[in-house]
Amino acid sequence: MPGRGVSADSSVIDQESTLISQAVNELRAEVGKDGHKATAKLVKLLEHGGALVFPALRAWSEDKDREVRKVMAQAVAKAVDPRDPFRALFLFELIAPLLWDADPKIRALARRILRAKLIPAYPEEALEILAQWATEDQKKRVLAAQCLARLPAPMAKRAFILLRNMVRSEDEKVQRAALRSLRVWQTRNPAAVAAELRHWASDPELAKLVPFLGF
Repeated sequence: MPGRGVSADSSVIDQESTLISQAVNELRAEVGKDGHKATAKLVKLLEHGGALVFPALRAWSEDKDREVRKVMAQAVAKAVDPRDPFRALFLFELIAPLLWDADPKIRALARRILRAKLIPAYPEEALEILAQWATEDQKKRVLAAQCLARLPAPMAKRAFILLRNMVRSEDEKVQRAALRSLRVWQTRNPAAVAAELRHWASDPELAKLVPFLGF
């Protein structure tokens, strides 16, 4: 009997997934006709579709049609809701490919959404993702360093742990991005930066970088 219940639940999920895939495919066809309407419908899918809707939408972030990618980015921005943290990781996953999109306008749009919408709404989730990026390739480490400056002021100490590691990097682009991020933190939370630099004073490798901070 328990097996029958599991089978029934699986059947319901399969049916829901099929319906969602159909809705996403139909919506994909609407993008070229009315981008604004397609964006509004996509936002509703993101808000109410739950975990089932996201696998069907991943392909949109890498679609060959730039309008589809643009609609995806705009929908992510409008679907941000700090009251629903369970949505956060899915939204970060959908925006991630667009952060390095071949089209500079899409790329810039996605990065604005990341900085202005996603990070302020979901700072804890953002820190986890930035920590992951900080261990990956150069482009992700550089963006992680830049975005660490966008975290809320109370998260400064945790941001500094990642930035401290990145300023030790042998990759000059990563190191420069981390130093620039610390300069931004200096304007936002000078007391926290001063406390961080006191730790640097006892570390020869870090101490020699202090002059490059410019303050």
